[in-house]
Amino acid sequence: MKVLRRPGLIVMAGLLAVALLLSEYWLLQAGVAQRDAERYSMWGTYSLNSLTIRLNAALDYATVLAEPSNGDPQGFSTVALARISASATHPNSPFNGVALLAQVPAPQRSAFEAAINGPIQVLRNRHLIPSPSKPEYFPVISYLPDDASGFPRGQDLGALAGWEQSLNHAQHTGMPVLVAHRISDTNASRLYIVVPIAQKPRFLLFNLDLERLLFMSLPDGSPFQSRLRLLVWAKINNQQPLLLLDSRPEQGRPADAPTASLTTTIGDMSLQFGTYHLTTPGILPLDDNDVGILSLTAIALLLLFALLFTLARRNTQFRTQLAAQKLQLAQNNQLLRQQIAERIASEHARTQSEMRQNAILQASADAIMLADHDGTITHVNPAAARLIGQPAESLPGLSIGALFPELYDNSKQDFSVIAANFEGMPFESQLIRNDTSKLPTELSLSQVTLPDDQFYLIVCRDISLRKEQEAALIRLKNSLAEQVEMQSRQLAALLDASPLAMAYIVGRNIKQVNHAFLELFDCDEVRAINFTTRQFYQSDEQYERTGRLLYHLLNEGKVVTTELRLQTGRGKLIWVRLHGKALNPAVPGLGTIWVYQDFSAERAAEEALRTAKELAEESSRSKTEFLANMSHELRTPMHAILGFAEMGQSKTEQGGQEKIQQYFKRILSSGNRLLSLLNDLLDLAKMEVGRMEYKLVDDDLARHLHEVCDELTGMAESSDIRIETDIEPQPLIACFDSVRIGQVMRNLLTNAIKFSPPASRILVDARIVQNAGYPVVQVRVIDQGPGIPANELESIFDKFIQSSSTKTGAGGTGLGLAICREIVHAHQGEIRADNTPEGGAQLCFTFPLRPRHPL
Repeated sequence: MKVLRRPGLIVMAGLLAVALLLSEYWLLQAGVAQRDAERYSMWGTYSLNSLTIRLNAALDYATVLAEPSNGDPQGFSTVALARISASATHPNSPFNGVALLAQVPAPQRSAFEAAINGPIQVLRNRHLIPSPSKPEYFPVISYLPDDASGFPRGQDLGALAGWEQSLNHAQHTGMPVLVAHRISDTNASRLYIVVPIAQKPRFLLFNLDLERLLFMSLPDGSPFQSRLRLLVWAKINNQQPLLLLDSRPEQGRPADAPTASLTTTIGDMSLQFGTYHLTTPGILPLDDNDVGILSLTAIALLLLFALLFTLARRNTQFRTQLAAQKLQLAQNNQLLRQQIAERIASEHARTQSEMRQNAILQASADAIMLADHDGTITHVNPAAARLIGQPAESLPGLSIGALFPELYDNSKQDFSVIAANFEGMPFESQLIRNDTSKLPTELSLSQVTLPDDQFYLIVCRDISLRKEQEAALIRLKNSLAEQVEMQSRQLAALLDASPLAMAYIVGRNIKQVNHAFLELFDCDEVRAINFTTRQFYQSDEQYERTGRLLYHLLNEGKVVTTELRLQTGRGKLIWVRLHGKALNPAVPGLGTIWVYQDFSAERAAEEALRTAKELAEESSRSKTEFLANMSHELRTPMHAILGFAEMGQSKTEQGGQEKIQQYFKRILSSGNRLLSLLNDLLDLAKMEVGRMEYKLVDDDLARHLHEVCDELTGMAESSDIRIETDIEPQPLIACFDSVRIGQVMRNLLTNAIKFSPPASRILVDARIVQNAGYPVVQVRVIDQGPGIPANELESIFDKFIQSSSTKTGAGGTGLGLAICREIVHAHQGEIRADNTPEGGAQLCFTFPLRPRHPL
């Protein structure tokens, strides 16, 4: 029985040992996986911070490149863009292209398209088409380098989704912004930096090289680069986040949460960063500590197995000793685990601190140095070693004051006191290099405090190029100031010596004038110099139109001559002949010289002669037409009188009283017509010399209107026309001359009968209405005839003028309505003609119920 139990106990112990080893190995594997995840999470955080730093550095670099240079004082040009492109697209630059944009209001679109020799366009269905009308455009002036990734010249980037808002924000704030753009028909996106140019309606657009930023932001070393995935999204308004960057685009979109994430705002754009740990299938290798633990456990299990085997042989006599050994072994194992865990935590913290510092130092393009509390250099990055001109390994242990005189401890005081004077703000210093030369630099000193450490971070930037540019700019400024002063004195002497009015104008702003100019425009020099020429134009439309017509000719080098009607400083209008010439057509900013010659007297004489000629021709035409009409009108009744008188004479001997009565009736009718014509001529003559007399008395206007209508009813019925009246109130008492008002009504009603078609009606309407709170009598005569041409509604009341609709055989001298107007005006009233919607004419006259002032 004992022989059988010993092999079973050994087998059971072996199985337990194997199970224990496997459990231990599984626990160690879980620990390795957890540390691996923590390590990649730390590297992911580092990569996100590094990418954020590089994006901010790219914004700063773009802002520096967008500063105006001494080579382009008037604003950025294509030449300046080429220089900026060369600086922005070097191998270590974060950019792979740069563009110059313009801000073009709608009124300036034509001028801009002429300047770029092409239209402003938008992208529709992968084709460029002319841009529709908009209040404002943001077209591309030029893009360098000229490759497939750039924008074509003239493309309106304001038409892209979200661009116009970002461009206006950059213009208003003066700060650079980030703008994202998804390429049509692809999932790829691009990220741009837009920098407004100070005091110019222009922008610089930098195309960020996202792949280069990604490569520089990921940690060095194949394990990290192969198992770390970085993604960047842009959050634009409330839209779906736009994927900008993916280090593993060939893999699908991750569904799990990122191991490290960061959300920040850069360049007015909300960016979301995330890193993912790409797990590697298979078993992870154990480190030395884990192998040691596993080995110790295996040894302990072997010892335990040996003890069990020994105990199996010795049976129960060693059971107490075995229990004591097992207890001791468990205690030792626990103590060993605690020691190993403490050692791993310490090494992990130290590794994280060292990796963070080394990553910052190695990745930065700026020179970075770390110094301890007493100012001794402890670490430098490669950029700092290159700037100093000394190997990086020889710099630790050197005092920071040996490199920068401002940080030199001259009074043996504590370095923290010196650092406190410069901490938190950039300052300039001379770097003493390895060859004893001095390099102008800009330093930023910051104190870094960690739980177990405290040190100083010094960031150094080379500003020698900026210093040289500043010095060159000062020299150029002084030289230009001297040249401008000399040319100004020469121009002033030339202008003052000229008897003609002359002005030097830059950008339509007056820069210099002579005494003759001030006398011509009657203004003070204080109100002229540095003021726009708009003050001498009558309207904004005239000012803009003159600029469009003349300035493109000036820019072509031509001498411009034109005549304009301008106003002086006191508002007097004068005619001026202008002669203009650009100083240098290739450089419009240099301005133009203008000569002004007043020819107002000559122009006034021409206008007077032309007006007199037109009046004479019009008077001659009217009188000729009047005489022709009057001759016809007088000849017709005279022929009738003579003809019927001759017929009456020849028929007298034959008898026939009815026939003779008919002849004399027609003689009487023609005589009355001739008398009416003569009366019109006499009335007109009296009115022109002011000898027409009026007898204004209170009378019933309704009665007189009915009498005139009854009088002309026979004439109307002969043409199958009926006359209707609508008069209220009855009686209608007013103050008027009944004879003259009756003459007006007969004339209006006779004209209406002449031009009304058969089987039509004429309405005479009279009533009292209010005009500006004053009671007036309104009388209307409405017919159903052809109406009056719209362009003759006023002229038919002029003397000797007839409507074109009367030249069809109705006859007339053109005096009737002119006499009617004079009579109505004498009653302090008004008369007018209109057309009714149904097609007839309506003649209406009004006069006060009581005269407003004595005649």
